[in-house]
Amino acid sequence: MSFFWESLTWCWYLAFAIALVLFFGGILLLLVRGADKESLIRASAFEFVAAAVLYFPNEIMYEASADSPGLRILEGLFTAVLKTLNLYLGGNYVHVVLAGHPAFAGLYSTLMVLTNILMVLLFGGFLIKLLEGPFQYFKLLFRRKKKVFLFPECNEKTIAIAESIPAGSHTLLFLYEKEAPSADFKERISACGGLYTSGGAKIFSALKKTASLEIFLFGNCEEDNLIRLEQYCEQLRGSKIRRIRIFVEILRMPWSLYDDFLKSHNSGNGEGLVVNFIRAEENFVYNDLLKASIFENAVAEKEGDRTVRKIGVVIAGMNARSLEMFKAVLHLSQMPGYRLRLLALDEDPEGFAKVMREIPELSKCEKEGNALYEYHYVGGVDFASGKPEEALDEFLPDYTFAFVNTGDDIRNIRLALRMQAYQYRRGNRDGYRIQVNVGNASICRYFNASLIERLEIVGQISAVYNYDFITMSDIEKGSMAIHRVRYPKGEPTWTVYCNSEYNRHSVYARTLSFKWKVWLIDAFYGGDYSVTASDRIWKVYEHMRWNVYTRTMGYVLADPKLLAEDGSLDNRTRSIAMVHNDLVDFEELSKDEQEKDALKLTPEIVAILKSI
Repeated sequence: MSFFWESLTWCWYLAFAIALVLFFGGILLLLVRGADKESLIRASAFEFVAAAVLYFPNEIMYEASADSPGLRILEGLFTAVLKTLNLYLGGNYVHVVLAGHPAFAGLYSTLMVLTNILMVLLFGGFLIKLLEGPFQYFKLLFRRKKKVFLFPECNEKTIAIAESIPAGSHTLLFLYEKEAPSADFKERISACGGLYTSGGAKIFSALKKTASLEIFLFGNCEEDNLIRLEQYCEQLRGSKIRRIRIFVEILRMPWSLYDDFLKSHNSGNGEGLVVNFIRAEENFVYNDLLKASIFENAVAEKEGDRTVRKIGVVIAGMNARSLEMFKAVLHLSQMPGYRLRLLALDEDPEGFAKVMREIPELSKCEKEGNALYEYHYVGGVDFASGKPEEALDEFLPDYTFAFVNTGDDIRNIRLALRMQAYQYRRGNRDGYRIQVNVGNASICRYFNASLIERLEIVGQISAVYNYDFITMSDIEKGSMAIHRVRYPKGEPTWTVYCNSEYNRHSVYARTLSFKWKVWLIDAFYGGDYSVTASDRIWKVYEHMRWNVYTRTMGYVLADPKLLAEDGSLDNRTRSIAMVHNDLVDFEELSKDEQEKDALKLTPEIVAILKSI
């Protein structure tokens, strides 16, 4: 039987070949599947089996038994597995005494060493990934007393918000339920100094000593955002955290539906728990129009004894963002001495019907005292054809401001270049501005820089989901500062003054308008800011601006049968029917209501507006 054992020297070659396949198989698995926890443990299993296979020939040939070759082979197999396990359970690695060919021993032993080293590394990587959540939570315990920005979901929107928060003495914390963030997201979270750990009630227990907490519910499902909002409000009830703000992204639901919820959770004096509902598209447009003037290229024309400056705005492509631009331009343009001409180009033949469902009384504003604008809505436009230029020829050849947003980056740039060429052919090189919505600005590198240098690239996700944009930081800070100037005694408080989402956003719209009123007064009224409170025309146009703003929210004039005997309208009817009794000509308002349209621009308020 000794001949039997001697003839098994070929086992070394077979074991070497099998181990070599397993060794590279583990590496290939990582390259194909990525270095997640499951792949790491599978790859380390490949290396473990390879190590055991390499021990096997030595075990079956060591002190070979001539009486029981079958049992000896089985014993050698188990011993090889046990020896490999023992090595990682406290045993020491020793050079294997090979009973095979000495000339082959060096290469064989080298593969054994490499296999064991790789298994250690792979399993170590698995342990690190397994413990990274608890480790991140452990790090949080040392950083929880700082201001905490909490992101209960890790996606492109929340990462973009986190990356836009300036570095400082705060903690950025991302939560996940089951799967940890992808490797790319982890890298971006770490790059902005953030932490990530699994969610749960223990998080709020860990954060109970933090000074301030801001939570961003920006999942891709509005319903999930609202469910999570309710859960968090319950978990934070009675919290000792001094200041908690929760920002919740919603889509098209009316704000009034959430008023009861807000009143039950928002507390006074800007402290405690405050919930703000966010429509990212509206926020983007307001912040954009805070910097992008629709007034600067207006064309002056004589109307009788008055000079009227015509604003020509084109919105090419209609979607959620374009609709918010459409609405904002309508009410922002209500300025003394200015007239808006608005052209909307839409691929959808039924687009105008959809807009009318959003703004039922879009066509009711047609005279000074109510509102003034001229609009043309052209549906069924093929942007690849000559229809856009034909619409410009017919309705607005001398436009001064354009917003191009058809839903495709390359098509947007191409259309914007055509609109720019249209102006050049008319001999106009400078009297207009064109904004192009581009989700991925890197696409611009493929275009001739000299051709697109006058186009304003806007709309990147990093701009839309930007902390300052989402929180309306500039506009809100300015609005709150103006409120403190107007009400130095602190009554009403800011929270009471903005006691609903409609009121809060209405104040933002007014601040945006007054920012440009200051610019207009500097340019054409010699810096006499008192005109906004003393001159009737400024009161009239402020009412017109509010009139249009409220209509863009979907409100219509209340039918007289809905009014009480004294002409008032109860808030419940107003919210349910989306009606308002003040959507009338300025002259039809009571004297008290007319005076509400006068906001005196004191030096303090002007300084605030100029600082925004």
